[in-house]
Amino acid sequence: MTATSTSPTALPGPRPMPILGWRGNVLLFGLDPVAFMHRLNQTYGNIVALARGHTDYVFVFGPEYNQQVLSNPDVFHASDADNGPIRLTEGTALARIFSNGLNQMNGPRHKQQRRLMMPALHKKRIEAYRDDIVALTERRLAGWRPGQSVDILKEMRQLTLSIAVKTLLGLDPNLEGETTRRTVERWQNLFFAIPTILLPFNIPGLPYRRLLALTERLAGEFQAMIDRKRAAGIDEGDALSMLMQAQDEDGARLTDDELIGQAGTLFVAGHETTASALTWTLFLLSQHPRVLTDLLDEINGALRGEAPRVERLGELPLLERVIKESMRLLPPFIWQLRISSVPFDLGPYHLPPKTTVALSSIITHRIPDLYPQPNKFLPERWLGIDPSPYEYLPFSAGPRMCLGAAFAMLEIKLVLPIILQRYRLTLPPKTRVDRSGLVLSAPKGGLPMRIAAQDRQFTKSEVRGNIRSWVDLD
Repeated sequence: MTATSTSPTALPGPRPMPILGWRGNVLLFGLDPVAFMHRLNQTYGNIVALARGHTDYVFVFGPEYNQQVLSNPDVFHASDADNGPIRLTEGTALARIFSNGLNQMNGPRHKQQRRLMMPALHKKRIEAYRDDIVALTERRLAGWRPGQSVDILKEMRQLTLSIAVKTLLGLDPNLEGETTRRTVERWQNLFFAIPTILLPFNIPGLPYRRLLALTERLAGEFQAMIDRKRAAGIDEGDALSMLMQAQDEDGARLTDDELIGQAGTLFVAGHETTASALTWTLFLLSQHPRVLTDLLDEINGALRGEAPRVERLGELPLLERVIKESMRLLPPFIWQLRISSVPFDLGPYHLPPKTTVALSSIITHRIPDLYPQPNKFLPERWLGIDPSPYEYLPFSAGPRMCLGAAFAMLEIKLVLPIILQRYRLTLPPKTRVDRSGLVLSAPKGGLPMRIAAQDRQFTKSEVRGNIRSWVDLD
């Protein structure tokens, strides 16, 4: 690739805002990242500066640049304390957890820690979680009643959090794990809140200060769990127990700080994202009665009212296509960042080290040449396409692809059939559904749905809101 320009002014992009400068463009991005990135891509092309004349932040779109950035970890590092979506104040538990989490590691340390974590997420290991996932799903659904209205986003978040507490930590979320479950829930609500990210100041009254205090508490709870498991000296079947036993070829093990950091990484990756995928899939199915009818026919034919078993998931090919199409249209992660460690060429541009490069799966997934009628929910498209990892990347791609992808897919494939066999979920007429989220995608303010016994009387409801700009519901 030959560079023809070293001048930041050559990079296309919007003008900096008056007075606020390029930081004003950061504010516009924070208000609606997806719409902002879509507008950049449509207006300026596939390589765009956040603000014209600056190379601090650059957006790239499309599989060619996804592959260049995601397949070269020596050139493009993970975000760190200076470049991540949230400020990491030195000396705090927040900084300690994230500096010891896989997503913030680079180079040899990242490779070593990833190797140590892989046994905890091995295929056989995660398949052993099947009974826990099914039991917790059925326990959650036991509280639903026909005629009741529930916030499906809240329900899925609480379900996936309970599953994470059980499978990752080995605690019953309704007994000894209740305190940790509530702490994690409060912590994640604060961590992904826009005020926390935009106002990262340790000042009384601000959510960032509450986040710092809550992180200290959470780290203490994780440390107590590690101490108890170490004293017991047995593998309790959960991911944390496996991580405590992991060692590399030199006999090195994860330190306690690394154990806490990696447990935090698994929680963030395996709870909120799965809840988002489940919520959006249930929404899309409610708006596509034909697909839902065909899917329920498949599920009933294969399972006959039973919860799915791992060895029978291959008998549910439409379920697989529905999940893939849902995560194409509305992937849980909206964007991801990499930071250049050395000067590099990007298309016709030569850019300096410390350039923050942002990529977006939701924009890639809407390229018409890759996905005709990109705003339509068409599970059947997966009968005729086999996109590369850089064309379809709900779990990212390359050597830093999400380690928990197989676990997330297993969880979704188990939970959806249990719900669909038991209940029919409908949106109240004229419900407003707005796609929102700064880093993770979710319906703004939740997703209200009415519960009915599964009578197969499927009808779509009229939907308002900005979701109609991203999903063709006509």
